[in-house]
Amino acid sequence: MMNEYNPFKMEVPGHPSGTAQDTGVSRMRRKIMTDSFSQAPRMAVEQTKNVPKRAPEAIQQVVMANRILGNEGILDALGHVSLRNPENASTFFQARSISPFEATPDDILEIDLDGDVVTKTTMRPYGERIIHGAILKARPEMNAVFHGHFVAVIPFSVTNTPIRPITHVGSFLYQGVPIYDDYEPGGGMLIRTREEGERIAKHLGQHRVHLLRGHGCDIVAEDLPRLVASAIYLRDNATIQWQTLLSGKEMTYLSPGEAKAAMEIGLFGASPIDRMWSYWVSRVKKNMPDMKNWKSAARK
Repeated sequence: MMNEYNPFKMEVPGHPSGTAQDTGVSRMRRKIMTDSFSQAPRMAVEQTKNVPKRAPEAIQQVVMANRILGNEGILDALGHVSLRNPENASTFFQARSISPFEATPDDILEIDLDGDVVTKTTMRPYGERIIHGAILKARPEMNAVFHGHFVAVIPFSVTNTPIRPITHVGSFLYQGVPIYDDYEPGGGMLIRTREEGERIAKHLGQHRVHLLRGHGCDIVAEDLPRLVASAIYLRDNATIQWQTLLSGKEMTYLSPGEAKAAMEIGLFGASPIDRMWSYWVSRVKKNMPDMKNWKSAARK
């Protein structure tokens, strides 16, 4: 069963009261927040210069996203990202079943939204590619999907403790982060059937992020730079929030209004997102010799 999601119930192991205090939110503000959490964010996305328009550019960007997420400690041997094909919205690009740290353009597959590999190849795809196809099918306004297992989110997924934005780079979490717990019996907690892929997409709904109990998280975004930023800052927000909860101190979360503004202006605006992407790319080029000559999909 899926856990009942309450963005204000904070069951925190070790906290003196068993719950985190939320004294800074009045009843009226609490109602406003509840109403806001039920609404999907409607963001007029400012076009970043790092959005590929052709399939070869998209493939190169998928490689770089894999390398960035490996370099930043978000993905290890497991986990994966995908990007909708800019020349065919019914397919997406994703690496074959390989460590993200090792992905090259030759490892990228074209896959349709049902999870069938379009590329003529003997290379093995990720079993959980089903997640990506199902979410992209359900969310035509979005173009990039992440699935990963970084440890910072796991405590939230197994204690029914909601992740909420506590720092401005976590502002995109203002809708709330529901927890999926409807795995196929005997499926090893892996999402590999179309039926469960559809359940995953339905559970994510119009959220940007959800957690999978004891497993990890799925993230959806308009493009790969915003997806990479979301994965990195989900980890950071979760780490800060959990540490603060365990301190037993009262905390102040971002209100829905300030979080939405922070997301649209300070996080996902074209200028900051392009600067973040450039920074992460430069770190990959510095740390991975084979990526030194990688060419951006940006068009001057």
